[in-house]
Amino acid sequence: MAQGKEKIAGEGRRKLIDTARRLFTARGVAHVGINEVTEEAGVARMTLYNNFPSKEALSEAVYREMAEKALARLDEVIASEKTEEKRISGLFGHFGRNAGRPASRGCSFIHASLQEADPAGKLQAIVTAYKKALRQRIFAMLDTKRRNRALLADQITILLDGAVTEAHIKGVDDPLAAARQAALTLARA
Repeated sequence: MAQGKEKIAGEGRRKLIDTARRLFTARGVAHVGINEVTEEAGVARMTLYNNFPSKEALSEAVYREMAEKALARLDEVIASEKTEEKRISGLFGHFGRNAGRPASRGCSFIHASLQEADPAGKLQAIVTAYKKALRQRIFAMLDTKRRNRALLADQITILLDGAVTEAHIKGVDDPLAAARQAALTLARA
């Protein structure tokens, strides 16, 4: 019987996280209320508070999980490519698939960071850790013999962030393709 209750509690937590992720990434944490999350998730408000002491705790859980999953998917993309050039192309292709979706609002982590009331808050720390891990993966995918490896990793990271943001703004026809080409040009220089 206890195992059945644990499963139900786990299902409620999963529904809350999945619903909050969808709502937060569509409209931003600041524009989504707890009542909306519980209603859309189809769970009682008590289920929320049994799993998360606050909206902040829920948002931290959502973005922590998003970061873990995003980095794991990126690791798969990078590992599947044998050359530096193909890894760079794969990186932009991977982010381009997500950035082109109608509900995409650019980088979910940048969006969350801009809404964080406390620049030293826990959500900001999650965003910073994710961005540092992303940059570290970009650094690791570059050939180890490069003299400018750290600089190129920084440049590719900045190009990627700009391209994903621009995909939302739509001021450029194909920002991911343009950024991919710029990154490849930098890598070849």
